[in-house]
Amino acid sequence: MAELDPRAYGHRARIGYTSPPLTTEVFPYEFYQIVPKGVTLVVTSLAIVVRSATELDDSYEISLRAAREMRDAGVDLVCLGGVPINLNKGYANAETLCAAMEAELGVKVSSSASAQVSAARKLGVRKAVLAHPYAESDTARISGSYETLMGCEVVGRMCWGSPFNRIGAIPQHGAVEMGRTLLKAHPEADTILFPSPHWPTAHALDILEAEFGVNALGAHQAIVWDGLRRCGVDEKIDGFGRLFREF
Repeated sequence: MAELDPRAYGHRARIGYTSPPLTTEVFPYEFYQIVPKGVTLVVTSLAIVVRSATELDDSYEISLRAAREMRDAGVDLVCLGGVPINLNKGYANAETLCAAMEAELGVKVSSSASAQVSAARKLGVRKAVLAHPYAESDTARISGSYETLMGCEVVGRMCWGSPFNRIGAIPQHGAVEMGRTLLKAHPEADTILFPSPHWPTAHALDILEAEFGVNALGAHQAIVWDGLRRCGVDEKIDGFGRLFREF
């Protein structure tokens, strides 16, 4: 009989993530397709079902409590999920929140917003197209947030049209189809952006980069990449975009 590994599953890194959707499905599934052995996800689901103002306020407070519990559980890093939650108290607050939480908790703290900004800087994003999973009524808000966060110009936008609590059911080819449509319509773009880490995007990244010679940057990809690198897991990973291959 083979001996069991005496080490913990997360002996290389235990990454905490406060997940906005009350029902979280895609994020952990794609996380474990990307990370090397020895890295685990410690996840807390928040209170978002339809993304109302009340839910954002509640989730902001829950995420801060969850971060403290994750610290007590011994994680190496806490990522505060959800750009709308990160920005709920204003962009200036988002910039200082991670530093304040790190000082309080004594562990590394990042956010969905800060991870994507870091990834965009590495890739040199300037002109982007943006494909998101939500309703058309969310497009202007999401596009404006990304232009503010990343300092880039969003030249084209497209939505899948899903309710928030159904985005996990979007087919895997959805992100690829949207990306192809946008990049054909906007050849001046250097990047395709995929907001939200809770719909299937991981396997679209390499396909679109190879076909169009652009950067493909997904929220999920950025969060996982930032968490790994900040925890000292530095090996390059194939199959999930230039960000993992080169940085």
